Amino acid sequence: MHKKNVYGGFSQALFFSGTVSIPRFLLDHYVEIGINEREMLFIIHLLAEPNNQSEDIFPNIIERMGISQQEFTVVIQSLKKKNLLTINDYKNKTATNKFDLSGLIDQLFELWGIYQFKQMEASDDNDNNKKSSHINTDNSLQKLTTLFESELGRPLTGLECEHIGKWLMASYSEELIIEALRRGVSAGIRSFRYLDTILREWEKKGIQTRMEVEAEDQHFQSRQQKKSEKQKKSNTPKNKYDDIYL
Repeated sequence: MHKKNVYGGFSQALFFSGTVSIPRFLLDHYVEIGINEREMLFIIHLLAEPNNQSEDIFPNIIERMGISQQEFTVVIQSLKKKNLLTINDYKNKTATNKFDLSGLIDQLFELWGIYQFKQMEASDDNDNNKKSSHINTDNSLQKLTTLFESELGRPLTGLECEHIGKWLMASYSEELIIEALRRGVSAGIRSFRYLDTILREWEKKGIQTRMEVEAEDQHFQSRQQKKSEKQKKSNTPKNKYDDIYL
């Protein structure tokens, strides 16, 4: 038989021979309720035997876990002490001991409730932050609209107000927008496209405040001055007697 066919047959047999259903929340949080790896493995073995929970399955579980009888007893006692496992004695004809994991379920439920509460708090905080941000944006828009209308000497159109709103949503600060307006008015250019170009240029340079704008201006002027001085020196006529004294 071809190796590929054998492997395919084994894969089918492996996954169709029976599976164990384990709650994902238990897998994610068992450490938080004080369950160690060995105790978790025992719980998995219990979940794998839903219809046979008498002490008759102990030898099989001990063998599968690869531990001694003494170590197994420690696991049982630890889970009982943590109120995660209860062994109920039924005094009937079969005298069967049933395992009760309701304590585990109760603790998982409490933990789940805590996580749900935290998620609700986080959601509320996020909503409040959005509302606060929206209020701040509205206040800034109103302030800038009034300032623009004063500087331009006319009411702004709806499109222009929307343009200012987009600047604010793009995280341009009020002081940068005001500085761009001031420079546009000083240059006699009152186009919003021109102001947009100024803001984008500052963004490329990582400029976020008016002080950084002024520092960039000083740096630019310093470069221009050095460039001018260098050009002036290169254009100065050379004295014909200079070489004589070198």
